[in-house]
Amino acid sequence: MPLIFLELLQIFVDNISPILAIAAMGYVLGKRMDIDPRPLGRVIFYVFSPALIFNSLVNNQVEAGELAQMAVILILFVLVMTGIGYGLTTGMRTQRLERAGVVLAAICPNGGNFGLPLIGFAFDEEVLARAVLVFVIVTALNYTVGVFIASCGRQTVLQACVSVLKVPTAYAAAAGFLLNGIGLDLPEVVMRPVGLLAQATIPAMLVLLGLQLAQVKDLSHFRFVGLGAGLRLLVAPVVAVVLVALFRVSGPALPALIMEMSMPVAVVTIIFATEFGLDVKLSSSTVMASTLLSPITLSILIFLMRWHGFGPIF
Repeated sequence: MPLIFLELLQIFVDNISPILAIAAMGYVLGKRMDIDPRPLGRVIFYVFSPALIFNSLVNNQVEAGELAQMAVILILFVLVMTGIGYGLTTGMRTQRLERAGVVLAAICPNGGNFGLPLIGFAFDEEVLARAVLVFVIVTALNYTVGVFIASCGRQTVLQACVSVLKVPTAYAAAAGFLLNGIGLDLPEVVMRPVGLLAQATIPAMLVLLGLQLAQVKDLSHFRFVGLGAGLRLLVAPVVAVVLVALFRVSGPALPALIMEMSMPVAVVTIIFATEFGLDVKLSSSTVMASTLLSPITLSILIFLMRWHGFGPIF
């Protein structure tokens, strides 16, 4: 047992603490200078995230069959987590805004500014390449299904569908898949600016995470924060393992899928809450709680992934 504890501690120090250190810089900056995170959040929403998704998809080298399998698993994951989130919140007789906040927490893992650096530190380049694709697919789902759920907090279903059509990330993903599929290479005058914006996305989101956490004066909505964090850190890994087992996933895609789907609640839920008039304090509290608790669950997952290897689970 002491040896396992030391290995878990080493995993945390080597792989998770560098990410927390960058977020902590944003937190300190936000506390000392009282910086409003909303402008940066909007820049990420409308500029950085679309650039990252487009750049990743255009340069993707993973085989179409493997990509399709990951996409199917992730779509099922979002549907299952949405169903669980709605089922639990409906049973608790929540209001629309509270229900939307909890469901967003359930389906929006922080696979970008937390997941990609962590997987890059903990695993090899092949796993990281798949993790980037998982992040792209999940982000596309978040910016469609997530925007729809966020919009439903205050809007009708028709208005929510219109809101999805206004999100630039959906068009960036569609363009990236199309250009990759037909094998068209864009000129450097286009790809270099896109590449620079893509490189800036993850550091910007980590700083934004710190700035957003600095805005949280205290944890509120304890019942819903606990539910959202529990769905993200405890239920989501179980659902992820079941899905990859059912599809008999093996190789680098195995840890990429499980780790990405098990990340804490994404900062994008706060951006959605701000953009669509949800309870920002609930979203911020859930992000903070899940982020602070995630080193425990993620360290255990990394340990189990390394111990199991990349073969099928069953």
